[in-house]
Amino acid sequence: MLQHISYTALEYRINQAYQTRLKQRGNNAEGVFWKNKSTQIARFAALLEITKKASPNLQTTIFDIGCGYGAMLNFIEQSAYSQNILYSGVDINRSMIKACWQQFPEKKHLFRLGRKPYKEVDFSVFSGTFNLCFSNKLETWEKYIFGNLEQSWKKSRFGLVLNLLCDIRPSIRKQIYYANRKQFITRANERFGPTHAISTPCVSGDVTFVISKT
Repeated sequence: MLQHISYTALEYRINQAYQTRLKQRGNNAEGVFWKNKSTQIARFAALLEITKKASPNLQTTIFDIGCGYGAMLNFIEQSAYSQNILYSGVDINRSMIKACWQQFPEKKHLFRLGRKPYKEVDFSVFSGTFNLCFSNKLETWEKYIFGNLEQSWKKSRFGLVLNLLCDIRPSIRKQIYYANRKQFITRANERFGPTHAISTPCVSGDVTFVISKT
């Protein structure tokens, strides 16, 4: 019960911060705390390339967990990934989902309020979902991350793909969470399944992880 209360308070702070930022900066990379559009796109490409290669299906279904204002769908539609990726997105922030509906009025059905897939999917993907941290307690934030991953794991046929900023030691600095690459792999291996990592091309310090069911 105490942990649930702690997470509720945590998500309240997350929602308030993102709602304010979106209002101030608008529907763009800075509106969801990205440094710039180029790093946002580089992360999308790394995540989607993995799902494309790892899926045995000609068309891969993905759920974008923490979809923000729908930037990943916009990237997919403007790239070759539109040929083989079927997208849906969820976010815990109502303002973000409303922004998605405004940007994609004919595709409102692809976006819902939530924190996990609402139906079975090939992969759940998390692009920067856990970078911005509103806790000064490292253990609490890492438990929150793995708790959210577990919810999506249950709905994902082939696995999870996510990116995290990484450093020598796990830490929270200036509200940014940094994982330790080896420690994250070990913990994900133990809790879920085979976990592999690659450094995200063109994004310093960023690592893309794939946690596989096969």
